[in-house]
Amino acid sequence: MRSPLAWTDRRQSVLPLSEDGTQETEPMQWDIGEQFDAPPAVATTERQIMPVGKHTMIVKHAEEGPNEYKRSDDNPEGFCLKLRLSDLEGRFKFVFDDLPQSRSLAWRAKQLAAAIGIIPHGETLSLTPDDVIGQTIEVELSHYTSKAGKLSATVKRYIERTGDALPKATAKPRTQAARVTASLDDDVVPF
Repeated sequence: MRSPLAWTDRRQSVLPLSEDGTQETEPMQWDIGEQFDAPPAVATTERQIMPVGKHTMIVKHAEEGPNEYKRSDDNPEGFCLKLRLSDLEGRFKFVFDDLPQSRSLAWRAKQLAAAIGIIPHGETLSLTPDDVIGQTIEVELSHYTSKAGKLSATVKRYIERTGDALPKATAKPRTQAARVTASLDDDVVPF
């Protein structure tokens, strides 16, 4: 959300009142006498797709929502748990996986739950985006070619976690304050 200061009209600068009591305004001006070279274009490199095989990945993003391609008789809206997976180093393209909320594909949700260490109780499995975001999981990937001819990586299966072999990933501190706080002992309260 933009701050109230952003709502003000920036085209006019506020000047002192004139002799007749009205506010004088001045248009914005730019000094264009000097020529500046445009910054050089930054070359972007396209990330490669993840290779086929078993990989340790992290769930970078998860959300619930519909996917028209996942509609079925028992899931007419195509409601899915949508996942975005990344390799731990971030060297490859994301791998996207949508888990539809349908009986026929419930085994995939059960596989994911086992991969992150969630044991279902009873006949129902509940997973939310908060349950999976940040989890480190083992997956087996394969490749497929879309009708448009684009090659992509897809999750073939989620591999069940055994013991606590895969710890939950921890985020790196991004700000100076977070780095200082992270370097302190656990019993120190930063003020």
